[in-house]
Amino acid sequence: MKTAANGDIRRQNRIKTARYILEHKTASRQEIAAALEFSMPTVFQYVNDLIDKGLIVEAGEYGSTGGRKAKILKICEGFRYAAGVEITRSRLRMVLLDLSGALMDSEVYPLRYADTPEYYTELGQAVQSFVRARGLTGAEEAKLLGVGLSIPGIIDPGFGILRQSQTLGVSNLGLKKFSRNIPYAVGFENDANNAAYAEMEGREKNTVYLSLNDTVGGAIFLRSTIYKGDNFKSAEFGHMIIVPNGRECYCGKRGCADPYCSALNLREHGEQSLERFFYKLDQGDRACTQVWEEYIEYLTLTIENLRVIFDCDIILGGDVGGYMQGRLPLLEDRLRQYNNVDPDLSFIHVGKFRRKSSAIGAAHQVINRYIDNIDVDTGAADPASGIPAKPARFIESY
Repeated sequence: MKTAANGDIRRQNRIKTARYILEHKTASRQEIAAALEFSMPTVFQYVNDLIDKGLIVEAGEYGSTGGRKAKILKICEGFRYAAGVEITRSRLRMVLLDLSGALMDSEVYPLRYADTPEYYTELGQAVQSFVRARGLTGAEEAKLLGVGLSIPGIIDPGFGILRQSQTLGVSNLGLKKFSRNIPYAVGFENDANNAAYAEMEGREKNTVYLSLNDTVGGAIFLRSTIYKGDNFKSAEFGHMIIVPNGRECYCGKRGCADPYCSALNLREHGEQSLERFFYKLDQGDRACTQVWEEYIEYLTLTIENLRVIFDCDIILGGDVGGYMQGRLPLLEDRLRQYNNVDPDLSFIHVGKFRRKSSAIGAAHQVINRYIDNIDVDTGAADPASGIPAKPARFIESY
């Protein structure tokens, strides 16, 4: 039992070592020892294990500080890849990440959702085409760790079902429908949670992520994890009432934040692209200016309520969040009008991934699963390839 316990501790410490290098992009053995409070001989052992596995490499040396130059450690480029796919009502957003988290490629594929065999077949074909067009065919296909699917709605991992998706118009739908035609390892997560995972990478502070797409949602990141609620319904910010008896929401209630703060408010007749809207706004178009000022008013109410409830940083993400950089002054002025007690508005941040955040977060989940399952002691990996032994296909909710 003692031997087994020691082996588990070594495995967990190797994971911590790999994750430290992954999160910091580059590191030295000395940095790892200091940060994780490991002895230098222990760090050398873990690093050598990871080098033998092919996961990390030495990439040069740091500048001299008077003694022997420290080696630069980093994740091996091209060692493994992960794909992320965001499913929306009208399209797929697909990304491919290197194991280091670097974005290698992305694609938008027009595919309107329908709960039909034809849709799921085309979904599988689109994912395969995207992966194989990036050179992951034949023997190289083994480098793909898996595909993370990002789905709008309430996902129940225990029963493997999409409990409800008002965006897609379905309920109690088996997740295997989505993965049936995808010949890779597949994982599932809610779209807003995935976007939050992407935006929160490398952050340790408690944070609320507000997703401003054609529907409004979000995620609550507390103590380095997503708070999902007792029934997986947390952070439905779009259905927080901000105008009593106001506009009708697609959920059936009136006055929800969604009909006021969704990206649809910024599109003429629901057809104009956001890019066109913000171009006209920057040109001083009067109609767009009026719409934008009204939009900011309701967004201010939503943000102020979230700030009062959670008292933490707030990231503005999604399609609209991607256009907020450089446009925060108006929002900040409105927030000061509602709260003249605490003038500090440094809690507001703009998402860095724009439209790709949900797909990127889904791919990050695949990478995290791989890192959390590193095991070089038990022979669970092929020494030649470093590929963990696993069934040809499996389905998992992260």
